[in-house]
Amino acid sequence: MPKLLLAGTVAYDSLRTPQGERPRILGGSALHAAVAASILLRPVNLLSVVGGDFETEHLAFLQKRGVDLRGLKTIKAGRTFAWRGFYEKDMNTAHTVQTELNVLAQFDPALPPEYLDNDFIFLGNIDPALQTKVLAQLPARKFAALDTMNYWIASQREDLLKAINAADLLFVNDAEIRQLTGEDNLLRAARMLLTGRLRYVIIKKGEHGAMLISGKQIAVAPSMPLDEIIDPTGAGDSFAGGFMSYVVERGVNWDTLRAALVYATIVASFNVQGFGCERLAEITQADLDERLKVFREITRIN
Repeated sequence: MPKLLLAGTVAYDSLRTPQGERPRILGGSALHAAVAASILLRPVNLLSVVGGDFETEHLAFLQKRGVDLRGLKTIKAGRTFAWRGFYEKDMNTAHTVQTELNVLAQFDPALPPEYLDNDFIFLGNIDPALQTKVLAQLPARKFAALDTMNYWIASQREDLLKAINAADLLFVNDAEIRQLTGEDNLLRAARMLLTGRLRYVIIKKGEHGAMLISGKQIAVAPSMPLDEIIDPTGAGDSFAGGFMSYVVERGVNWDTLRAALVYATIVASFNVQGFGCERLAEITQADLDERLKVFREITRIN
């Protein structure tokens, strides 16, 4: 059975949206991706770091989800990475109030022996030098996907390009890929990056859906229309976790990647309907199948 490794942050988020507030809830790129991936695939392997303040009930939650925690390092003398922020009416923009790196500043992503045969890897939004370090430990990997953000594009562009060129697929949003390439046209921007090992780019466009681009092919998926959004935090990571779990289950080919794009869209649509990963933790495969049925009907063209 192929194995999926999810590397990135595990955090405590404190946030406010127009729908309410939640202090100190589970967050982080690797955590959202792991919860999403565990809907379809178990076990999944988690590589991250937390502090001594990380609650045992949250460890138990992850274990119950089928998340292997042998790669989750605990620095007992430190505190878990924390983010505090808010959203206003424009739920596409997160406003950061405070970021506390805490133990994340000491994160050394050394894989335990049990993780060295992972075939599929998702590298969440962390320092690109650390992303490259993870990939270097998995030379026989089949498929690696990488996410990033504007901060790394601005501050560590060369390190980021090195990491991108060692991956097979890049997750990026429309503003980020324009910033990275200097190209306004999204299709041209994506294909500018298809050098080295990189074969695919997925451009996330929030409420406007997502694009999957290869050297010669394009697939587009609209977003799932929703009458209420509670909290968009982690939607991109949930999208990535759902996407990767689908690919692990079915293999890497264009048709699978197109189908995974739609599956990931449905997973992310559940994520935004609750704070943190609360809603994702409730749903079943049957819930996903039902929403996928609705999605296919409303996007069908006769």
